[in-house]
Amino acid sequence: MMKSISKVLLTALSAAVILSACSKAPEESRFIPKTAGIVLELNAKQLTTKLVTNGITMDKLFEAVQSKDTSDVAKAWKDAENSGVDMQSHFFLSVVAPQGLDQYVSVTASLKDAAKFEAFVKKEDNAANIQTKNDFKYYWKADDQCIVGWTKSTLILIKGIDTDKLKKYAPGQPGIPAPDEEAVDSAVATPAALTQTDAEGPWVAELDRLFHLKKEESAASVEPFNKLLKENADAGIYANPEVFYNSQTMAMVPVNVKKLIEGTYYVATINFENGKVVMEGDSYLGKELKEIFKKYGSKEIDYSLVKKYPGDNVSAVIAYAFDFHMLGDIIKLMSLDGMANMGLAQSGVTLDDILDAFEGQLAYVASDFAVTKQESQYMPGNFSEKPSAKWIFTIKVGKKEAFEKIMASPMMKQTFTKEGDHYVITNPMMAATVPPVSITDKYITLGSDSALLQAYLAGNGNIKLPEGVEGKLKGNMMSGYVNLEKIIGSIPDSELDSDTKPLLAKIKVLFQDAYFSNKMSGNDRQHGELIVNFKNKEQNSLVQIVNFSTEAAKVIKAKQDKANQAVDSAVAAEPTDSVQTAQ
Repeated sequence: MMKSISKVLLTALSAAVILSACSKAPEESRFIPKTAGIVLELNAKQLTTKLVTNGITMDKLFEAVQSKDTSDVAKAWKDAENSGVDMQSHFFLSVVAPQGLDQYVSVTASLKDAAKFEAFVKKEDNAANIQTKNDFKYYWKADDQCIVGWTKSTLILIKGIDTDKLKKYAPGQPGIPAPDEEAVDSAVATPAALTQTDAEGPWVAELDRLFHLKKEESAASVEPFNKLLKENADAGIYANPEVFYNSQTMAMVPVNVKKLIEGTYYVATINFENGKVVMEGDSYLGKELKEIFKKYGSKEIDYSLVKKYPGDNVSAVIAYAFDFHMLGDIIKLMSLDGMANMGLAQSGVTLDDILDAFEGQLAYVASDFAVTKQESQYMPGNFSEKPSAKWIFTIKVGKKEAFEKIMASPMMKQTFTKEGDHYVITNPMMAATVPPVSITDKYITLGSDSALLQAYLAGNGNIKLPEGVEGKLKGNMMSGYVNLEKIIGSIPDSELDSDTKPLLAKIKVLFQDAYFSNKMSGNDRQHGELIVNFKNKEQNSLVQIVNFSTEAAKVIKAKQDKANQAVDSAVAAEPTDSVQTAQ
């Protein structure tokens, strides 16, 4: 029964995700607690409208998502429509870490008809024991360790998370469990809070709390979350890492680590527009990180590191700028500087030397991406398809004195020696494995081949990028560009079967490129942007994704059917052993 309810909610969520106004926060948001660490918001109405206006039907949607035949798809959607759940409302999927309970996942939605929903519950499970508490009803399914509650207008489903295994991977814990520990944990099927005699009690209380949250207990009281809700977006993402670091799962995390992320938040909006998907996000800095950025300020990428790349068939560009001393302050804030200096003691350098040695300007450029058949160096005569590209990676040196001190240290002298204004590798084994490299007191630069490296170092190159891309890369703390059309277009179809080849052909004409950027916005947050451009500029990007997903689902379904038929044929062809062995 609980699986049926979950299916209805997941049907609605799937519709909003694949499908998926206002200056006013949606009503459903007031039931999201402040202890929510991750929240995904889906504006089902807005997303559905974009599909419907472009001729996407619900049958086509679920054919793409679930790969079921038409009758099953129609039944799944019909159940959702007749369940009383408002399929045009906002849906919230949250991961919550409450005090005194294990973490759980919740789905929050609106009800159009509470009586219909109750009838749906009873229809799916004749033995359903529907209880009433205060102003809401609830249904606990012990087998599924899940509870769902509803009022006249709101539905909340809660499913506990077994965090026992997660605890051993938290910072400060051993990374790999011992065999005996694994055996014990494997026997723990459900969270401790769910295995007590009155298993439903704590979760009923949690439902009661969610339905009656005070304003200061709601995530809406957190400014970044509240701002996100007021955006006119198709979907939204909210993250509050401090919630998890304050939970029982992260109880052993050092206090200084918690101090570093205290007050940090991340919010992002996702919008499906004609010819592109746009994701914009803000990283809100906590008190400590804000002071560090205030101390050093924000830097912009040195675009000259990108511009002098000698090539026009560019596949990707990534550039990053930050003051290395920020890393030092973070290490010191976490009280790890003493440990770092102890580890460096024998090398003759300090953490400050390393931070002074590099300016924090990095760039990577790749071009001429291709997938070709290459002979194995270990098995002559054996060929396989492998990706290849020309590329340059460079990092700018900071203070000359600090850099020379590092290169002259006992540790580095074993590998490098200075010849004129360059450092060369003296270790034969390293020289045979490291790509062509140039090291001076100004730059460290690596390249895919010597000719490209020398052409880049000559400084006469002038990278050729599509119109408008250069302007999007400049002026940011971090930025990048990926030519999806060229990269995907390089994938050969020679190894694909006849069913899959048309699918690859379709995806080759789907995407054009993507670019991202990140820079400071005021003194307390970083603003980032990711845009994925499609080749078809006239059609909504969500519609293009759904259409491609439909085709992919058909191919997958056809391949599964063929595999099943092959198995059935093989079984039918096996001779029956009618000879009885003599006893």
